[in-house]
Amino acid sequence: MKVSIQIVTWNSMRYIFDCLESLMRQSFRDFSVLVIDNGSDDGTVNFIRSNYPTVSVLQNFKNLGYAKANNQGILLANSDYVLVMNPDVILTDEFLAEIVAFAEQKPDGASFGGKILKMQSEAIDQDDVSGLRQAVKSDIIDSAGLQIFKSRRIVNRGENDQAEDQSKRPTEIFGLSGACVLYRKQALTDVMIKNDFFDSDFFAYKEDVDLAWRLRLYGWTNWYVPKAVSFHHRHLALNAENGFYQTFQNRRQISKILRQLSFRNHHLLLVKNDLPLNLILNLPWFLGRELKIIIYSLIFEPFQWRGVVEFFQYLPGALIKRRVIMGHRKISAKEIRKWFK
Repeated sequence: MKVSIQIVTWNSMRYIFDCLESLMRQSFRDFSVLVIDNGSDDGTVNFIRSNYPTVSVLQNFKNLGYAKANNQGILLANSDYVLVMNPDVILTDEFLAEIVAFAEQKPDGASFGGKILKMQSEAIDQDDVSGLRQAVKSDIIDSAGLQIFKSRRIVNRGENDQAEDQSKRPTEIFGLSGACVLYRKQALTDVMIKNDFFDSDFFAYKEDVDLAWRLRLYGWTNWYVPKAVSFHHRHLALNAENGFYQTFQNRRQISKILRQLSFRNHHLLLVKNDLPLNLILNLPWFLGRELKIIIYSLIFEPFQWRGVVEFFQYLPGALIKRRVIMGHRKISAKEIRKWFK
């Protein structure tokens, strides 16, 4: 197959039908589908096996994390490309045709992502929080790639913009969101460290940023392909920046474990990938944000200190990986610095 599609599930029953049906409707047909399940107990695996005989299932009996489960799939993939997508993503019918056609024109391209639009999901039965949901599609951008700032803050490019506000032409960008991204298998093999493509130590969260940065350091390029459109279940205004109070309220909607993983993994990816010269040149922006994060965590999120402890536990391994990455680096500090806004 030209493309191996892989979906990591964990109690994803409410989303998997719409996701798989969108794959079945693709005009481009040269692909296989693998679901890697992380110990679901909501019937996800039985549903897939009963209704989608062409979809392969790799069943883990506990939650190994998003990163490690995806690595399992990539190691099994025997294809030119690997499409990594979340179960709460729905592809438009021409998505694969558009993104594969563009990827074929960019042999130095490592990853390719389309225009991901937000999609609200509302329970059909408001009293049944675990039941099926109906999707309400929007024309609001969820992600048009990843954008990184001098402060080392990383956001979804174009998030909450109207779809037409984004460029209609393919654009080279820093990296792609792991919600739905096509990787060239050769590029993934090139940046693999100890059978890891995504860093298994991350478990989940920021593993897509870490991989995007490493691909850049190794000399690969990452591309936004606007004609490849998909939809992602997301609250429409969750990440809107409306001042401190709104930011505080938005963060409270995210589980403590995800906030902790985000804090820990953000600093691990900086240890692994950042260059001293770039950090020195961007020090005022970087230090300003770091002080805000520490003060905020001390006052409002004291549970983050567990993330600090875990950071130091994983630090020796991150430093070993850094030596590998820097030993393979092909671009200069100036070339990577142009992506910091």
